[in-house]
Amino acid sequence: MDPQDAIFELIEAAAGGVPVIFADEDGPRPGAPYVTLAVRWAQASNAEAVRMGNDGIQSVRQHDDATVELQAFGSAAYDRLDELGLRLRHALYQERAEALGLALFEVGRLQNIPVLRDATRFEKRGVLELGIRYARSFAAPVGMIEAVEGTFAVTGGTTEFPEAPFSIPDEASP
Repeated sequence: MDPQDAIFELIEAAAGGVPVIFADEDGPRPGAPYVTLAVRWAQASNAEAVRMGNDGIQSVRQHDDATVELQAFGSAAYDRLDELGLRLRHALYQERAEALGLALFEVGRLQNIPVLRDATRFEKRGVLELGIRYARSFAAPVGMIEAVEGTFAVTGGTTEFPEAPFSIPDEASP
């Protein structure tokens, strides 16, 4: 599952029946209350190469730390996000996050920022940032040396050495 979809699934479960939508989608918004979700940016860790398997496939993997912005609209928008942040720290949702390949590592600042809807009317809006970590990996075949063979001979010395073959087997083979 795509990390953004996994994050959406986790937030939707923790939202307690309040509709969750992606923030940058086109189309009409649901009636209040509702929550928007946006993965604003992700910072990748260093990639780690995994030992190549006997099939010649090698994986690289990394952990990404994403900043996820939630905005709640409607009455009690601030309180709704405060409760959602608390729910995400409960074992029920931590286990769900782990099953989705996610880890909540930060519940950031919660803000109350009303949004101007027309020249005279404000709508209640709460904003909450979350830090969510997920893993990514990529696997593909790589060139593989199965064995090295060669011979050597020593000449010009006082003692004659016979020619000797050698081989270096692949250590990954059973």
